[in-house]
Amino acid sequence: MAKKGIVTAALLLVVAAGAGFAGYKYLYSGQSNPGDLAAVIPADAYMAAYISNEPEAWAKLQKFGTPAAQRIITAQIEEAEQKFLAQSKMDFNNDIQPWLGNTMVAILPDASGQSAKPHILMAIGIKDKIKALDFANKLKAQSKQPTKKLDYKGIEISDNGQGSNQIFSAIVNDRLVIAPEQHTLELAIDTAKGQPSLASKAGNDWFKADTLQLKQPIMAFYLPDYLQGVQQLLKSGKQPVTLDPATLTQLKKIQSLGGGIAIDDAGIRMKLVAKTDGTTLSLPTTSAKAIGSFPAETFALIGGTGLSQIWTEANKIAQTQPGTQQIFTQMRQGFTQSTQLDLDKDVFGWMGGEYTLGMMPVSTGITAGAGFGGALTIDSTDRAVTDNTMTKLVNLAKGYGLSVEQRQVGSTQISDIKVPAGQGTLLSYGWLSDKSLTVTVGDGLLDKIANRSGESIDRTPNFAATMGAMPSQKQSYTYIDVEKVYSLFNGKMSGAMGKAIPADVNAIITSVQGLGMSSTQPDKSTNQVEALLTLKPNK
Repeated sequence: MAKKGIVTAALLLVVAAGAGFAGYKYLYSGQSNPGDLAAVIPADAYMAAYISNEPEAWAKLQKFGTPAAQRIITAQIEEAEQKFLAQSKMDFNNDIQPWLGNTMVAILPDASGQSAKPHILMAIGIKDKIKALDFANKLKAQSKQPTKKLDYKGIEISDNGQGSNQIFSAIVNDRLVIAPEQHTLELAIDTAKGQPSLASKAGNDWFKADTLQLKQPIMAFYLPDYLQGVQQLLKSGKQPVTLDPATLTQLKKIQSLGGGIAIDDAGIRMKLVAKTDGTTLSLPTTSAKAIGSFPAETFALIGGTGLSQIWTEANKIAQTQPGTQQIFTQMRQGFTQSTQLDLDKDVFGWMGGEYTLGMMPVSTGITAGAGFGGALTIDSTDRAVTDNTMTKLVNLAKGYGLSVEQRQVGSTQISDIKVPAGQGTLLSYGWLSDKSLTVTVGDGLLDKIANRSGESIDRTPNFAATMGAMPSQKQSYTYIDVEKVYSLFNGKMSGAMGKAIPADVNAIITSVQGLGMSSTQPDKSTNQVEALLTLKPNK
């Protein structure tokens, strides 16, 4: 059902196309995949977006959501349909839905090169030519202006509207193609007659294979030439932006970018895929073994590998940009002055292993007011350096009047840095193994991890449903238990707003179980980011 609201903007352009439909005798009947639609898009298009109107791609959405959420969404869709009916005197379900196929919207640069204004081109598949002709006849009956007919290389173009409402349309390669400018539509015709298309562009495999690896995406976008796309988008703004050489060097590493959204058995899945020149930072995969140490009440996790590699790469990039390099220099100097630690050697130098940051509820101690605390477990590549760093931090804390107490929890020796006057523990740390250090902020959190009893977070249903449906081989990951977060902060959010959270917002949020994200690198020249929003089943 939600698709109706999404495609309404596209439909308004179709309505504006005018009664030219009635003259078409050879309308294509069937669906159009991204490759089919891209075949009538000129090769110099720097961005393309695809919207599916295939019922099976949207059907699984009806399996999710609480009854309250379903009612709210249905009411919003019906309201949008009523507005559409009032504006166009058309019924979406009867007049448009039966024939409207998949749609691609492309953005082209100004052909003359004299303007930064982008040009829009839309290609639409036709599912039912009889219904399409019925729609065209209704448009013709409603139209107050005659439709002009033009011929370009043997293809009839319909010119409807005036001024900013002027729309040109034609049937090109059995697709309805629409553009606000005549020349843009003529480029689509040239493409159909043999000029390079977005689908056939050399080196462009986005439309030749399932590069996104999403089953029946409902929406997708593509930047076939990433650098050109970014530059064109920056030029087209109200205040054009010119990129400096250092930034251009980094952007050139990304050759193309694509992304999409699909609905599967787990929920709503989103994916970004970047094709690179193979010189981007490559990190090892994480075993995520530390997750099993975090208790079931953990409501958020972030983990990965190679913080030291990331820091080194960031510094390399900063060295090519004087302004950024100055910021890094000032940050190093300020950190050393305040802590007597070397940011490169004493902190990031030993952080080459895996790390996991978890957030958990806390009801006592310094962080009780916030309602939560945090725990960081990190594998050290040099324990001696790490121990030296922690010793320096302890001495620094003592210099500020804090005390340090040591105690034993199971086989783990824990050091607590305490605030004077019995105000609680500021920070605790201990080695869970020879190379795994855990640092916590929040009373009792390190005890729960070092001597865990009961269920761990990875055994909870929400975690299993969310992260179990994500790639097993990943470089980094994020998990948020939306149910736990909302339960913990609902009262605080209501208090901050000064009123209760609206019922419709509450219904939508309570339909969500969890959010998972991961980054992967299937090969040297491919980087992927995937996100999954798990939803409650509709019962």
